[in-house]
Amino acid sequence: MENMENQQTQPVQQTRRRSRRRKNSGCAGTVVYVIAVLGISIVLSLVAIFVANDVFAFVKDDAVKEITVAENTDVLSLAKQLDDEGVINYGTIFKLYVRLKGDNESVLAGAYALNPNMDYGQIIDTLANSTSTETIQITVPEGYSTMQIKQLLLDEHVCTEEAIDEALNDYEFKHEFLQEEKPAKQGWLEGYVFPDTYEIYKGNSTVVSSLNKMLNNFDEKYDDEIQAGAENLGMSMHDIVTVASLIEREAQQDGERATIAGVIYNRLNNPDSFPYLQVDASVLYGLGRTSGKLSEEDLQSDTPYNLYTKQGLPPGPICNPGYASLYAASHPEQHNYFYYVAMPDGSHLFANSYAEHEANIAASNAAQAAAASAEGSGE
Repeated sequence: MENMENQQTQPVQQTRRRSRRRKNSGCAGTVVYVIAVLGISIVLSLVAIFVANDVFAFVKDDAVKEITVAENTDVLSLAKQLDDEGVINYGTIFKLYVRLKGDNESVLAGAYALNPNMDYGQIIDTLANSTSTETIQITVPEGYSTMQIKQLLLDEHVCTEEAIDEALNDYEFKHEFLQEEKPAKQGWLEGYVFPDTYEIYKGNSTVVSSLNKMLNNFDEKYDDEIQAGAENLGMSMHDIVTVASLIEREAQQDGERATIAGVIYNRLNNPDSFPYLQVDASVLYGLGRTSGKLSEEDLQSDTPYNLYTKQGLPPGPICNPGYASLYAASHPEQHNYFYYVAMPDGSHLFANSYAEHEANIAASNAAQAAAASAEGSGE
């Protein structure tokens, strides 16, 4: 009996083992399938992200690429060249985009300044609509405002006023350092159009490329030393550029930039005793002026840039500062000065008390009177 029972139970046990093996095998297969699906989904998602970034230029390199287009080149045949030059990453996707948009017109031959942070639509528009390959060399002086840069471009017949206004105020530049300034608005590039000498292309459709070149230059010049100084002061890039713009407009001698920076920070750090920065250049900016004496009425003007009535820093930069002022703003001189007054030669007298400041004002007035007298007598 026992043997018969054993014989009867063995097949049942074997069947159960096979059943367990099939279940385990089924579970393992399901896990492998799920992992495979997840893996494929992740890969496809990453590909989609990379492709979308290439098409819409969400986060891409800022370096300007100089591209020369040969005669009789159309947009589709240009895809490989743009891919090779690093303007785009996916030539095939670019071709597909062009086909879907129906933009298969010929590209005008010539040299173009393209930027990888342009999206596909902007690249096509630039290549299809540019009409000039003439270049011009311009110098943007330190301390120029964007309005002065605009006038410089107009004086040199680089573009129309409408084209420069649209580029300055409406175009959504994608530089990371501009994210704090968005959305695009009038004057939003103030402080970031780096002063330098540039070779740029004439024509309305090249204005964005020219401004990109200047913004890229700022990105290069705002180096690790300036960033480290800003972090040490607990200041954002926006604040550093704003302080630097005040320094740029106030200082006429390089050796005084860090000293003036120290005065600004001393006042900012002692708001109870010195609630106002009282920087004349900022008041002038708010009035739409770049020079001249301030009247009592000017000092009471109701603008956010009137640092005689508004506490703290102005809402943003008042000009486009050079490297020396950016460095001074991030590495101010340590001292106890809270006042300064200009002398006729462009230098300043500094003071840590109001009594000393009044004496300096008297000395400045006397020096200006003497200079005016000497000029009047022809000496």
